Amino acid sequence: MKSFHDYFDCVPYLESQRLILRPFSRLDMAEYFDILRDDQVQKYLGGGVPLFDKEPHISNWLNNINGRLLKSKTVFTWCVEEKSTGKIAGRVDLGGFQKKTMAEISYHFGRSFWGYGVATEVVEKVTSFGLENLNLQRIQGLVRVENTASIHVLEKNGYKKEGVLHCYPFGKEFHTVVMMAIVSPKLDE
Repeated sequence: MKSFHDYFDCVPYLESQRLILRPFSRLDMAEYFDILRDDQVQKYLGGGVPLFDKEPHISNWLNNINGRLLKSKTVFTWCVEEKSTGKIAGRVDLGGFQKKTMAEISYHFGRSFWGYGVATEVVEKVTSFGLENLNLQRIQGLVRVENTASIHVLEKNGYKKEGVLHCYPFGKEFHTVVMMAIVSPKLDE
């Protein structure tokens, strides 16, 4: 049986019914930047996901997410690809690990994938990976209060609203956010 540390050799390949979660590559960058250029996508990200579409920033980012941050057991960053078309749907992160028991989930997707259950499917897969494979006791997500669609995605995956944080640092800005969390069912046994 793999331990927590065994999963950080490379970004784990995960697959759901319609999607593949895999490491980002240089070939994904143009399509991913198109997602980030959309003001509607950026609206709820708190200025925390900059557009870095020039070298050496691209190489540095890829080296960080697929190398340094992974090896330091800081975060998993997945590129989300639609199986049927090969299109990049977005990104999901699981990181901020604390004592190998807790992590935070975050995600964003291209607008053409909104409303089709893509976020729900991705959150389900990453949450299962975190709770079952990494044996996390808790996964949490911070969502701006006005982002009701994202709150709903987390609720559909068993996350519970734990509270509202006012003037909270979110990305590079301050916003009112909802703390959503799911706790391992093993804790109830």
